[in-house]
Amino acid sequence: MINSLLTVGLAHFLVLSLILFLTGLFGVLISRNMLRTVMSLFIMSVSAVINFTAFGYYCDNSMENANMIGVFILILSVIQTIIALVILYKIYQANEYLDTEKIKDKEN
Repeated sequence: MINSLLTVGLAHFLVLSLILFLTGLFGVLISRNMLRTVMSLFIMSVSAVINFTAFGYYCDNSMENANMIGVFILILSVIQTIIALVILYKIYQANEYLDTEKIKDKEN
């Protein structure tokens, strides 16, 4: 019984991925700051990488293929985050803040 709890299996990775995804989703839904929203989206992307890597390993039993998939998805999410940060920098230059409520009020 104790041995089965101490071995890391697919369920452990899926629970970790679910916790990270829900943390990111909570950050996206609650935060009004756009920088926090981008960081929360990146956390959600990392949870997807963990999910794909776990399924890749447990379905194929090949760590090389799972790592290639994980690195590819991680590179895409880093590029996405860099583009989002550049856009946020341009918004900050134009408005002097990144709060969505203030930007909405300024437009009206």
